[in-house]
Amino acid sequence: MSKIPLANGRPDTPESQALEAKARWKRNFIISLIGLTVGGGLIALLEFFTLDASIDKNFALHLLGDGFGLAGILGFGFFALGFIASQGAFAILSYSIKLVFLNVFAPKYRQESFPKTYYDYKVKKDHEGRKAIYPLMLLSLIYLAIGIILIVIYANL
Repeated sequence: MSKIPLANGRPDTPESQALEAKARWKRNFIISLIGLTVGGGLIALLEFFTLDASIDKNFALHLLGDGFGLAGILGFGFFALGFIASQGAFAILSYSIKLVFLNVFAPKYRQESFPKTYYDYKVKKDHEGRKAIYPLMLLSLIYLAIGIILIVIYANL
């Protein structure tokens, strides 16, 4: 790699790329943690207000198990869709939707930087190197495991 500064003023070195990857991992980890926690909390609240709490003395354990477990399942599903999308499975759909919106709202899109053909769009997207969100997978599996453990404990009480 050359040491010529990029537009942001930093050289494109392996060290800077490693630091950027580490920062991206931390950012995605925090966002995934917050998202899964909020999702699990919303699931537990929905269940709390829809079920009758007087039927069970371990109702809180039931709520936590379902909240963690369902948040883990949904998070892993979002990761799977993101992973499939990062491999280019939805590229034609993305291209066609962008093309429709550009035709409707920006009739002179052909003079802009949007690729003229789907092949050009696909080559550009493959060159950009889309990344899957692996912290989401890790946290989803952890939440799913916690949910399974809590449900097993609840079932054995």
